[in-house]
Order: sequence, then C-alpha cells, then structure tokens
Amino acid sequence: MLCVIIKGPSIEEAHQQIVNALEQADIVELRLDYFDRLDLSSLETLRLQYSIPMIFSLRSQLQGGNYSQTEEKRLADIEQLAALKPDYLDLENFIAPDFVSKISSQFPEIKIILSTHNCEETPDDENLEKLYLDMKKIPAFFYKIAVTARHPSDPLRLLSWAKKFDKKLIAISMGMDGQISRILGPMFGNPVTYAALDENQQSAPGQLTAQLLLNRYRHHSLNPLTRIYGLIGNPVEPSISDETHNGLIAACGLDAVYLKINVRPSELADFLKLAKQLPFSGLSVTMPLKEYIIPCLDEINPQADAIGAVNTLLFENGNIIGFNTDGIGALNAIENICPVQGKRIVMIGAGGAAKAIAYEAIRRGGKVIILNRDAQKAVQMAESFSCEGKGLEEMAACAESGYDILINSTPSPLPIDPAHILPQAIVMDIKTKPKDTLFLKHAKEKGCRVIYGYQMFIEQAIGQFHLWFNTHIQAKDWTKLLKDKVVEAIENKHP
Repeated sequence: MLCVIIKGPSIEEAHQQIVNALEQADIVELRLDYFDRLDLSSLETLRLQYSIPMIFSLRSQLQGGNYSQTEEKRLADIEQLAALKPDYLDLENFIAPDFVSKISSQFPEIKIILSTHNCEETPDDENLEKLYLDMKKIPAFFYKIAVTARHPSDPLRLLSWAKKFDKKLIAISMGMDGQISRILGPMFGNPVTYAALDENQQSAPGQLTAQLLLNRYRHHSLNPLTRIYGLIGNPVEPSISDETHNGLIAACGLDAVYLKINVRPSELADFLKLAKQLPFSGLSVTMPLKEYIIPCLDEINPQADAIGAVNTLLFENGNIIGFNTDGIGALNAIENICPVQGKRIVMIGAGGAAKAIAYEAIRRGGKVIILNRDAQKAVQMAESFSCEGKGLEEMAACAESGYDILINSTPSPLPIDPAHILPQAIVMDIKTKPKDTLFLKHAKEKGCRVIYGYQMFIEQAIGQFHLWFNTHIQAKDWTKLLKDKVVEAIENKHP
C-alpha cells in the first residue's frame, strides 16, 4: 500500500490534502502531532467523509515526532483518538503493553501498527532481529521499524534482513542514504510505503513524494522479480539518469527500476558485497569511482582494462563484470559530425571519462593531446596511450599550433581562457547538465560546432542498455526514445 502523509496543520488543510492524495494513495496517515489542535468532532467528520483508509498517529518528539506535551497527556489524547475508530492506529513500541492491550480490547476493529524509530543509526542484524522479536510479543497488525542510514550499504542491509520475515514487517531506512529502501520496499514484501504529498510535506528525512514513487519508479509495478539497476558515485544528485533510464525502461516494457545511489570510495567494497545479495543486475559508475572500482570487480572487459576505468557494471552468475561505454559514446557523438581519423584532438582533464575518450579517439585514428591541471597525471595517462600529455598551462601553445577538436572532461564550467577556443574547431563538453555550459556558450559565440554532453550521454547509455538487457529492440528505437527522455529532463525540468 502507498500511504500519503497528511500533516494539516488545520482540519481545513487536511481536507484539501486528502482530496489531493486520493488519486495517488491507497491509504493516508494523519500525523496529528503536526496539527495545531486536536478537534475530535472535526476529526470524526473528516474520517467519515472519505472512504480511503486512515492511520491516526500522534508521534512523540522522542520518536522524531512533533508532540510536545507530557506523555501522560499524549496517552490520554490517544485514547480519545481511538474512540473515533480510525482504520489504523500507530503506537510506539515503548508504550506500556497494558495500554496497547487496553486499546485493542476496547476497539478490536482498529488495526494497531506498533512502531519504533531509531534516529541515530541502523543497528546490526542481530539487534534488529532482537528488536523485532521483542515487538512481536505485543499483538499488532503491522510492526514498523524505521532506522537511520549513515552509509549507502545500510538500506541494502536492512532490506536483505527484512525480506526473510512475514509481510507484517514495515522496514524503512530514513535519511538521504536510505531513500532506496523507500523505492524498493514493494520488492521485499514491505506492506506499506510512506510518501509525502509534496516536497513541503515530508514527515521524515529522505521521504519521497507519492508522485515521484508512482511516476518515475512505477511503485505499483515493482515485485520480487523486478531487477535493480542504478548509478553509483558521489555526487549523483546532478545526474538525470534516474529520469531518463526509468522512462526508457517503462517505454520498453522492462521489469526493472533504476536508482541513484551516493557511494563514496571508502564505502564501495561493502556496498558491492551487499548488492550481490540483492537483485541488482547492472550499475552505471560515475566520478570518483571509475578507477577505484576496478579492484572490487570479479572480471573486467579487456577494453575497460586497457582504459583503466569502468563506467558500467554487469551482475552475472554471482560475478560483477566491468565495462566502459564512455569512450564509444563520446566518439560516436563526435563522429555524427565528422570522422576523427587524422584529427588533432585536445582533451582537457585526465579522469576516468577522459581515459575512455582518449583511448577510443586514438583507436579511431585521432591524434590526442591530454592537458590537465596536474601535469604529471596527464603525462602518466599519455604514456599509457602513447600520446602527448602536458600541463593545462600549455593550452595557449596548443591553440597557437592549432587543433580540430576540443573536449572538456573536467567538472569545471570553464577550465581554459576562452581566447584559446578556436572558431573552426568542434567543441564538446561531457557534462550533461546544464545543457549549455559556460564552456560551450563561449564556443558557440565563436561559431564553433558544439557537441553537448547529453549527446554523449545518450550514446554511452545505449551501450549500457545493450549490455544489461540484450533485447531485440533496435538501437535506433532506443536512441530516439532515450533522446526524447533526455530532452524532456533537461529542457522541461532542468533548465
């Protein structure tokens, strides 16, 4: 069930919020601790006016709620709320068992949700199990355990632990690192997923909106056979891949979901170990993990090994295999304008994406010069590819001697003096968002032919989809579908 949170704070506002939630929600939770007052008569009228099931909650501040009066007063208020006979009543597990039993015996038609909230951490599996078994000593309809994720592996561990229990357990990982547990809940038997009506109505850290869960992640279609794909790196927030890839997955009728997951280098090994235990089938890899990830792999494609960087993972037969589609994607985008054979190419940057692009450009006959702020890194990379490597201060000399193609593979919006952008050159920025970077704006002002980052994004993503899905859909159909999704994401939602 998808449960939309109603926070008032007035009865009038609650009415409107319920009306707005009706098309999205299977059930609504009235977080009465956020209401400005408990008007029992108006609450009863509100409950009777709508057929949608309702949960009444009066959460204490101790459990991350907003109720500020004494515990004695709160329990008295809960008894009065129970008398209104809501469909569900959420009670914290630290409440005396006798009180819970009293409510259950007086109002047997109410389904009790016994809940606990750990706002500090995610306990280990042993303590989670002990907590759940202790909670089950008190009869309830659902048992809700909400814990706080401090690392991206925490929600994976929670889901992996929770899937072995019956469908009475609602397991939630709070916080930004825990968001994926809210998306994947239906795949692991979570009977209730809590969602905000909009971004201003969140009742817990990391809570997503109902619209996002339904439209982007197709909440109601997720099931135990759904395969998980996603993007890992740090940061991943700027990426549009969850919008574009989920759109393409839906358009192709694939039983899969694509997530964005912030993973730092120090967290990578633990994350991948847990990912192997869950239905992950593939991952995109972005900075700064493209090189760090290589020791964590079971296998690596020879081309990715030669590049020394990985942007795509395939989970197959218990192994994780690394590939690289960055270089092919970038060069395909460039060669849609002109072939690179014999062309002089200046590459700004020496990271994982730059390695892939330089490797593929050389393979296709381009003459590559690598420039980087850290000259030694540029020289080392150039030596491995048998090309030129220099410090970024040599950009003026490169402009003086001339070049055909200029590529910015750094996160900097303008890594060089615009005076060194040559009017006759093809200029590319691999950054997807914003579409028109400062670097490309200067290039367009000079009359250069420009290649946007999203064009490379489309080409490399098509390569990933072929590795992951290997379906009979023609590449041109994928390209058109993905281009439509990318343009929508960039132009309509991310100007």
